[in-house]
Amino acid sequence: QHITELHREQQGNMPAKFQVFRGQGLSMEDFEKMKNTKGGLMSFNNFLSTSHNREISFKNFARPAALNTNSVGILFIMNIDTAICTNSSTPFAE
Repeated sequence: QHITELHREQQGNMPAKFQVFRGQGLSMEDFEKMKNTKGGLMSFNNFLSTSHNREISFKNFARPAALNTNSVGILFIMNIDTAICTNSSTPFAE
């Protein structure tokens, strides 16, 4: 509910397009599944925390996950087009 309110407040001040980053670890099994969907769509079924700062996402989340031999460190680069997001039922906020 709070994110929805923030989204409404911030909507007018957002640039038309911007980029955010998310670093995380994936199990080897999930990574293999993801590789098979290359070029397709991905969806996340949970709250998603991102950063405007690539280094924060990489150094604090993707790189440490890669130190575990059972996981792969991933850096997602997401290009956001607010014109498309306006029609979405999923709010987001900074």
